[in-house]
This record gives sequence, structure tokens and C-alpha cells, in this order.
Amino acid sequence: MAMGNGGRDERQEASAWVRPEVAAMAGYTPGEQPGERRVIKLNTNENPYPPGAAVRDALAEAAGSLHLYPEPSAAPLRAQAAETWNVDPEGIVAGNGSDELLTILLRAIVAPGQVVAYPSPTYSLYDTLVTIQGARAERVPYGEDWLLPADLDQVDARLFFVCNPNAPSGTAIPRERIETLLHAQPNAVVVVDEAYGDFSEVSSLPLVGRYPNLVVLRTLSKSYSLAGLRVGLAMTTPALAAQLHKVRDSYNLSRPAQAGAIAAMRDAAGFASNRAAILATRGVLQEALRARGFVVPESSANFVLARRPGEELRSLVEALSTRGVLVRWFENLPDCIRVSVGTDPEIEEFLEALDACLAARA
Repeated sequence: MAMGNGGRDERQEASAWVRPEVAAMAGYTPGEQPGERRVIKLNTNENPYPPGAAVRDALAEAAGSLHLYPEPSAAPLRAQAAETWNVDPEGIVAGNGSDELLTILLRAIVAPGQVVAYPSPTYSLYDTLVTIQGARAERVPYGEDWLLPADLDQVDARLFFVCNPNAPSGTAIPRERIETLLHAQPNAVVVVDEAYGDFSEVSSLPLVGRYPNLVVLRTLSKSYSLAGLRVGLAMTTPALAAQLHKVRDSYNLSRPAQAGAIAAMRDAAGFASNRAAILATRGVLQEALRARGFVVPESSANFVLARRPGEELRSLVEALSTRGVLVRWFENLPDCIRVSVGTDPEIEEFLEALDACLAARA
């Protein structure tokens, strides 16, 4: 325990300096990063394939101008995103990953004490960011079918988050159901978080501009293999985007991040090849887990949720880790593991390790 100032507990003293909401919260816990340890890393939904040569060339070129600030609003990047997703560039806000955009939305829209609603279980960072903002979370439980709960439409909230495809289930919500929520909540902002949208056949992007209260988020971390650059995009109306820009940090996206993102979006062939490989491996992984007795909802993401009803699986995750394979476990889904889609050889190694661990549990 850290002691100082005449023997006082410094951690206890520090907690008195921050807001009570922050002192009381645990904070978001990201997936384990193994450091130098050699592992099969299937716990944080990264793309198993690196970006192409065009991205590396763009990063090398950007390195020559690091003494200069980046373009403040990421205008060239937004222009490329508008072309890629067929939206108005004036309605795009670029951020340091989707996580910063979530923070921007809360800062701009939600006052302390107001309600933010979302189905649950879902991306756990929502809880953390709502608490930091001093807002109140209204969590509406998913059913076993993972359909968007009808009760969500009736919540009196300032802001709604819908992760689609959902994390950690990987399940997708039809666009028509999102429209029902938009119609039911005309006085609230509905944020459809499509971090995994490129792996799905379902998207709310065609609705952007048609509903003044809709924001769709995309990230280049997953499908474009740029988790290390942190590039996210919020797509909405130009009017709402202008308001969001007011609370965006200046120069929030570095020169390398902007250059790499533009190059990645222009590499349509590389994107399509990597996506096809991930979708093919996802199908193999789902069937392999079902064959081993897991209940697996149909995934529309680059990961798979696998459940053994009533069986606590934390020890299975720990056993896999000792064999050099990392997957994710959640306290609110104790009978589940979440497995990112890796390369075919990585999935083969995972399944071999899983078989050994399951045999040891029998």
C-alpha cells in the first residue's frame, strides 16, 4: 500500500480529489495484452491480417511531416469516408477510434443526471462512459433470441446506444427494427455503433441523413486492420456533426492515422480479400464449436460467442491461457466465451487446445 504524507494512504487521499462517480467506479477493463509472450490472441477482436503495402507506404510518407500538426477536422479522411460509404462528408466527424466518438456524443448531448439507454449485455465501455458523464444508465435486458427488446422503445432517455452487430453476442438487428426505435424516440439521439458492421449484411448507413436524430459509428480497427492507428467515424446530418465538432478535441487524429486510414479505404481489393477470409473462417469456427457442444448464436461480426448453459467457463479461459491461447470471458456471461476469428492455423491451434482443456474438465 502506498503511504506518504505522515502515513496517510495516498490512494485514499487521491479518491477524495476526484468526482465521487469516478472514485466509485472500477473503470473499463480491456482484453489482456500479452506483451512479449507468444500466444494465439483471440480475445480482442483484432483483424488477424495486417494492412496492405499501400497503408505502410502512406505511413512512411506521413513520418516525414510529423513536425507539423495534422489537418484539424481530418477533411481529406472525411472526404474518403464519404466516398467509401456514400454519405455527406459534412455529416462526418472523425475520432481517435469509436471510443472517442462515444465520449464526444455524451459530452455534447447528455447532461448530468439524464438517461442513456441501451440493451444489455453489450459493449461494457458504455457503462463506464455514462458514469464518467454523471448520467444514468437504463439497461434493458436482451432475451435469449438477442432481438432488440421492445421495452427499449418506451424508455425516456436522452441518448440510445445500439451496438449492431452486438458485442459480445455478434448478433445483428435488422435495419427495420432500428427505424422502429427512431420513430419511437424522435426527441432522443439514437447511436448505432457499427464497429463490426463490415462483417455483417445489415447496416443502418442507408438511413443516415434521413433521420435527424441518427448517428452511425464505424471504425477502421477491425475490418481495415488498423487497430493500432485508432480511427473512428461518426456519420450523421451536417447540422448535428457541426455541434459534435464543438466538443471534439483539436487535432484529435494524427497525421499517420489520417494517412493510413485513407490508404486503407482506397485498398478495396485488400479489404475484400481479408473480409472474405474472416467470414469463411468464422463459419468453420461456429460449426466446430457447435460440434463440441457449445450453443453458438449466428455471428455477424469477426468473433463468435460460445455458451455451455449453466457451466462456469472462467476456468476454461484460464486453462486455455496456460496453453498459449487467449479468449475472452465476461462476469455477466459466466457460461460463455468469446472467440475472435483468427487465421485458419490459429483457429486450428485453438481447437486443439480447447479439446485438451475440455477433456481435462470431463
